[in-house]
Amino acid sequence: MIIHTLKIIWNQRRSNGWIFAELLVVAAILWSVMDSLLVDVCTYYSPLGRDISNVYRVNLGKMNPSTSGYVPDSLKETSDGEDLVRLVDNLRQAPQVDEACISYAACPYTWSTAWMSVTQAGTTDTTEVTDQFQCFRVTPSYFDVFRIKSEDGKTLRAVVEQNGGELVISKDMETKLYNGQSGMGRKLKWSATSTGTMTIAAVCNPIRRTEYERSEPCFYLLMRTDQDVVEEANNIPVQNMECLIRMKDGFRAEDMENFLQGMDDRLTVNNLYASSVTPLGNFRDTMLKDRRDAMMKKIILICFMLLNVFFGIIGTFWLRTQYRRGEMGLRVAVGSSRSRLEGFLYAEGISLLAFTAPLVLIFIINMLYFDMPDTVRLPYTWWRFTVTFGGTFLLLGLMIVVGIWFPARRIAKIEPAEALHYE
Repeated sequence: MIIHTLKIIWNQRRSNGWIFAELLVVAAILWSVMDSLLVDVCTYYSPLGRDISNVYRVNLGKMNPSTSGYVPDSLKETSDGEDLVRLVDNLRQAPQVDEACISYAACPYTWSTAWMSVTQAGTTDTTEVTDQFQCFRVTPSYFDVFRIKSEDGKTLRAVVEQNGGELVISKDMETKLYNGQSGMGRKLKWSATSTGTMTIAAVCNPIRRTEYERSEPCFYLLMRTDQDVVEEANNIPVQNMECLIRMKDGFRAEDMENFLQGMDDRLTVNNLYASSVTPLGNFRDTMLKDRRDAMMKKIILICFMLLNVFFGIIGTFWLRTQYRRGEMGLRVAVGSSRSRLEGFLYAEGISLLAFTAPLVLIFIINMLYFDMPDTVRLPYTWWRFTVTFGGTFLLLGLMIVVGIWFPARRIAKIEPAEALHYE
C-alpha cells in the first residue's frame, strides 16, 4: 500500500507540489510560533524563588515642621533609623502580622534596584575583572516575609542565623563564581584591591525579577542587627527604606483598613509615620501590565493564525478529496473495501506531510545556527525540540485527517453505479 501511495503521489506531482509547498511553509511557521509560546509559558510558570502572597509594603513618610505633632530636632532623643526600627517592631507585635522586615532596593516588582561589584577573596591578581550583581540590602526576617528557601529547601533565615557572614548569594551567582562548587563559608570582597572581606552565610534558590524574565545572579547584603539598620537609614532618606510585612493566613485585603485603625498611634514614631499600606500584588500588576498586554496580543495573533491554518489545511484536503471523487468511486466499484479506501486517503495526506519533515529539520538547524530561537530564558534541549517539532506535525496531521474524514466517508459510501457515472 505504501509503494502504491507513493506512486500515486508522484503521478499527481503537479497538484501535490503546491500542497507540499503549502504544508512546508505552514509547518515552519507553526514550529516558530509553538517554540516561542513554549518559552513564554515555561518561563512564566517557573518558580520565582519567593512568595508575595499576603505581603504588603508600608509606605513611610516624615512630618513637616508645619504639621501638628511635629517633634523639633532639639527635642528628639532618637535618630530616624532608630525611629524606623521602633515602628517596625510595633508592626511586628500586632497579632495580625506574621513577620515584618526592613530592606533597601529589595522590594519586588519595583524599579528600585542596586548593583554592586564583587570579586573572590584570596587572590592577589589586581587585574582581575570584578562582576556586577544585583544587591539587596535586607534584614534576616526578609527571608521569612517572602518565604525564600536555601538551595537544599531549608528555611533560609534559620541557615543565616546559624552561620556567620554578611552575604547570602543566589544559586546562579554561586555557579558563576565557583563553577558548581559550594560557596558556603567562602569570602568575597568589593574589588581586587579591597582589604576587607565578607563571608557567604548561605546560598538561596535562584530569584527571578518577574514572571517573564529568567533568574539572574544576585546577592543579599545582611543587616543583622538594629544598629546595622540605623546606620543604613541614617545614610539615606529614611522614606526610601522599605518596610515590608506578611500578614497571617486568612487575613484579607478588605481587613487592612480596620487593621490600620486598630494600630492607631503605634504607626507614628516621633516624625516618622506609616503613610499608607500597599499590597505587593498591586506593584506586580502595574509592572507587568505592558508585558501582559503584549502577551495577550501575541496569543490573539497566534490563535488567529492557527484558525487560518486550520481552515486552510482542512479546505485544501477537503477540496482535493472531493475532486478525486470519481477516482475513489471507481475503486469502490471494482471492489475496494470502504475501510481500505479511507485508509488510502489518510495515508496519502500524511505522506505528503511527512515529506516536509526533513526540510523543516534543515530550517530548524539554520534557525539555531543563527541563534534565532530564545535560548536565554529556556535552553534548547531535546525535550523542547520534541514538544515543538512533534506538536507541529501532530497538529497538522490532525488537521489533515479532519479535512479528509468527512468527504472520504461520503465517497466510501457511494454506490458502484453512481461511481461509474462520475468516472
